[in-house]
Amino acid sequence: MTATAQALYVVEVQDRCLAQLAGHAGCFYASPPQSEQQALMLVRVLLGCPQRPLSIADAPWQAAIPGGQRHIRIHPALPDGQLHL
Repeated sequence: MTATAQALYVVEVQDRCLAQLAGHAGCFYASPPQSEQQALMLVRVLLGCPQRPLSIADAPWQAAIPGGQRHIRIHPALPDGQLHL
């Protein structure tokens, strides 16, 4: 990554639900690569706390949702969208 390249991140969300309560077992979502600011805003919205200050160092996050739990992780990504492992 060059000095002028902006770091990109992928946000992964997995909802795990009791099918008897929620009507489904959950779902999974991976965002497209985005800037740190955009990724953290997405995390804040997914947590239901859009004004809460967060940082990448706070990851991973968990939150209660109706019928289960939401698990949120954030990973560095390359400009082509691949995860940087």
